[in-house]
Amino acid sequence: MSERTEKDYGEVAFDWWRELAPQENGTKPALGWKRATLARLRRADSPLKVLMEPYALRLVQTLPAAPDRVALLAGVLAVVRKDVRDPITRTLGRDSFGEDKSAKLAESRFRRLLQTPTNDLLDPMRRLVRLAQNEANVRDLAKSILYWSERTKKRWIFEYYDVSLAGRSPSPSTTGTTLTQTQGGDAP
Repeated sequence: MSERTEKDYGEVAFDWWRELAPQENGTKPALGWKRATLARLRRADSPLKVLMEPYALRLVQTLPAAPDRVALLAGVLAVVRKDVRDPITRTLGRDSFGEDKSAKLAESRFRRLLQTPTNDLLDPMRRLVRLAQNEANVRDLAKSILYWSERTKKRWIFEYYDVSLAGRSPSPSTTGTTLTQTQGGDAP
C-alpha cells in the first residue's frame, strides 16, 4: 500500500462528505440514516460526541491523523451544505489588502480563530462555515483542519487579506543587495 499525500486526505474527506451531504441540487440525502447522522453530527458539541457517531468513525478509520482531529473535521464538515471552489478564507476575507470593510468575517474574529487551540476549534470552525452560508471548499477545509499548524495559519492569513506571494521579487539576501545598498547607505 502506498503512502497517501496531503492531497489524498482532502479527497478522502470529500468522498466521505459527499456520501453524507445533501446533493448539489439542494435535495436531501435519500436515506433516512444520512439525515439522522448529519443531524447528530451537527448537534455534537465536542469531538468526543462526534466520535460516538459510527459514520464519523469511518472517517477516523480511513484517515491516519489523530482521532480527535478527524472527529473535529467530521463535526465541521457536517455543517457544509455545498462544496465551492474558493477556500473559505478567501470567501470571507477582504476583497483586497487595503480595504478593511470588505471582509465578511471581522478581522478581530479571524485573529481569535487563529489563536484558538486545536482542541477548541469545533465551534469556531462551524461558525466560519455558517458565516459562509454553509458553503466551503471541502478539500481545502479538510486539509486545513487535519494540518492545523503555523504553516496553515500563515496560508489563511495570506488568503484572508488577499495577498499573493506569487511574482514576489527575491529577498535582498538572495540577490546580493543589502538594505543599506538599496537605500544609499543611509540606513541606521
